[in-house]
Amino acid sequence: MLTQVNNLRLDRQQILALRQMCHLSKNMFNVGLYNVRQYFFQERKHLRYESNYYHSKENENYKLLPTDIAQQTLKIVDRSFKSFFGLLKLNKSGGYQEKVRLPNYLPKDGHFLLVIPVRKRDWEKLPGKNWLFTVPMSRQFKKEYGVVQFTVPERLRSKTVKEIRILPKYKARYFDVCYCYEDEPEVKVEKTSEILGIDLGLDNFATCVSTTQKSFIIDGKKIKADNQFYNKRNAKLQSIKDLQGIKILTNRQARLLRKRNHKIRDFTNKAARYVVNWCRRNKINKIVIGYNPDLKQRVNMGKRNNQKFTQIPIYTFKDKLESLCQRYGIELVEQEESYTSKASSLDKDELPVWNADNPKSYTFSGKRIKRGLYRTSKGWLINADCNGALNIIRKHTSKPDDFIGGFRGCLAQPLRVLCS
Repeated sequence: MLTQVNNLRLDRQQILALRQMCHLSKNMFNVGLYNVRQYFFQERKHLRYESNYYHSKENENYKLLPTDIAQQTLKIVDRSFKSFFGLLKLNKSGGYQEKVRLPNYLPKDGHFLLVIPVRKRDWEKLPGKNWLFTVPMSRQFKKEYGVVQFTVPERLRSKTVKEIRILPKYKARYFDVCYCYEDEPEVKVEKTSEILGIDLGLDNFATCVSTTQKSFIIDGKKIKADNQFYNKRNAKLQSIKDLQGIKILTNRQARLLRKRNHKIRDFTNKAARYVVNWCRRNKINKIVIGYNPDLKQRVNMGKRNNQKFTQIPIYTFKDKLESLCQRYGIELVEQEESYTSKASSLDKDELPVWNADNPKSYTFSGKRIKRGLYRTSKGWLINADCNGALNIIRKHTSKPDDFIGGFRGCLAQPLRVLCS
């Protein structure tokens, strides 16, 4: 099942209608959660969806919502509690160390998503309605708030959409629509021994080197500039708020944050897609990506650089890349990356693992002489991030030096790719 997320452009009446429906969905979630929690406190067991539905269907929120949407909300409650019991089992067996907490109620003035199942017969009627999808409503609700309609994107009209979700954003000031659809299975990448190594960074967002002796860099300067603009503008708005004693997120801040998040989502989608398409063209079926458990949490590069680095969407990129890799049959592996920037890949330096409990100092053949330049023992100048990406591959493979040779050119002059 694949998904596509779009922004909804609505008039004021439609926004008010969806805002109220999302508020009712939140109420329905809390009603269902109350029933399940009380049963758990009394019986120490899970109240099944069917029983919860029986107790909840007489509630006023259930009657104001369409039956399908109310039932889907109760099913989300059911899945939340099943996850809770799953974590309890893991906790008892020692597989999960954190404290297991009960699912919590949503805020009184909050909103919750609307999940709309789409039947095949209803989807087949949309071409005759100019592809206008009507959000289902109860008669009483429709009489008070009117109809909400939006156009299905042209790209999805040949697909079979199974579910549509309406997602309230920033206290239901804005709404996104998520289409869940079925698609034809993609052709898998043929099995080879080729590997792509990825070193993640800031200006060079993703430096990629492959065992086919090709390399490229996904440029991160655009997303860095977008974050800088957001921080500067938001700081000015925050100072105005402080003078006026306003504590909540303002409409101007919400617009600014929404625009920034859209740019980040667009960038990470394009970057992940470029990497996967490149692997498919070059018949690479394994990606090794550098991993540092304290990549953002304990980073200390100064106040300004910390702000720039922690806002770069590295984990979002990893999630999108993993999803695309599963779709096309490409294996994605995370590799611990200590000393990969210091060691010389062309000199075949050993790659130790950093041990915080027993730190040691190591001497390597080459040296990083400038911010983006690495000099090997033979005096060759190569891109420092490309050197790190190749070392990530070397650290992952059992025979790290079998493929080294002829790499000097691709390490010195990688292709720079703009994803904007």
